[in-house]
Amino acid sequence: MGMRKRITSLIGSVSAAVVLLGGTAPAPVPEVQAQAPTRLTEISAAPYSLAENGGFETYAARIASLNDRLATADVADVLADANRAGRPLCHGTGVSGATGFCWATGDDNTPDWYPQGLTASWDASESGTYAGKRVMLASWYDASGDRGVRISFVDYDDPADVRYRHVLLVEPTSNTNFRAVNIHAGGVAWVGDHLYVMDTGRGIRVFDLRTLWRTAGDPTKARIGLVDGEYYAHDYRYVLPQVGGYTQTGTCSRPVSSVTAPLCFSYGAVDRSTSPVTIVTGEYYDGIAGARLVRWPVAGNGLAVDSSGVVAAAAAYQSPHTNLQGVASYAGDFLVDRSRGSSTRGILYRSRVGGTATSSSLPIGPEDLTYQAEAGRVWTQSEYPRSRMVFSVPVSLG
Repeated sequence: MGMRKRITSLIGSVSAAVVLLGGTAPAPVPEVQAQAPTRLTEISAAPYSLAENGGFETYAARIASLNDRLATADVADVLADANRAGRPLCHGTGVSGATGFCWATGDDNTPDWYPQGLTASWDASESGTYAGKRVMLASWYDASGDRGVRISFVDYDDPADVRYRHVLLVEPTSNTNFRAVNIHAGGVAWVGDHLYVMDTGRGIRVFDLRTLWRTAGDPTKARIGLVDGEYYAHDYRYVLPQVGGYTQTGTCSRPVSSVTAPLCFSYGAVDRSTSPVTIVTGEYYDGIAGARLVRWPVAGNGLAVDSSGVVAAAAAYQSPHTNLQGVASYAGDFLVDRSRGSSTRGILYRSRVGGTATSSSLPIGPEDLTYQAEAGRVWTQSEYPRSRMVFSVPVSLG
């Protein structure tokens, strides 16, 4: 009998004894936790795939029709119309060499929206710019209602003069209407013209930055889509429509029962050191080790699909760390960050497959990661009210 079978037998005997004594049998340990490695470990990628399912074609027809009904815009238009100013780093990082900025006071303090995902033009292109500028995109989810997800379009061309504007994500529901995208958006990744937004239980939603729509002002902040002949978006003046998506078979549930169970798409990042470029997605498990990190190949302006519209994972790994909020990889090095609530500093882990991880301290509440290779910096943002900032720390990978 193997060690795992002996342990399983022992647990079963203990559980039976507890029941006979009138107690409650202990809950079984999830397999993904029981098998969690002590080091970053490569595992089989064979169980993991995503399917396009014809969504791009469906959305294309709807967007073509809506383009005739709404004023269109692009990233340059949104940046030129930025209506909020960032502030110099206004909260202590406790990290030597940190750079970055704070959001405007209202965004720093609001309990209604929580920042999560972060990506930038250095992910999007080899030049590190988009629309002629250095740009960051940050996702926020509505924690107080059903307005969905907004994306901050940040003009970071001049770090001393940061300006930004929030844009609402929408999903076209017909040739004449759209609705808010009500997901957590814990991670975002930007390659070429496409923004990939993590949809925790299902997969990845895709948005094309070449197509944005301008919507009417709404003092009530309550209207969305077509209402009385006008298009609204909860008073956000620009919306970014979904153009497609990639979904897995089944939906993740936590704690995950098995390493082959459906994935949780909690965060994501672009790795420009691979050929082709890849997007690495990862999972958040509360108090449980063994989160899976999965690499997806990019081809042009989408993930690499086969003739049947299926994307096969290029590689997969398991992490020994708990409560992970972000991942970055470059030239064989991996970074993952851990949040430890609203009162304890976060942790940044660095490792290679099979190697011993090193760790360093981060500010409270770190989220998604993006690696700026040309500068040797990893960027993240903190999520909790009155301590929010977008910041980088010096880390040279590879």
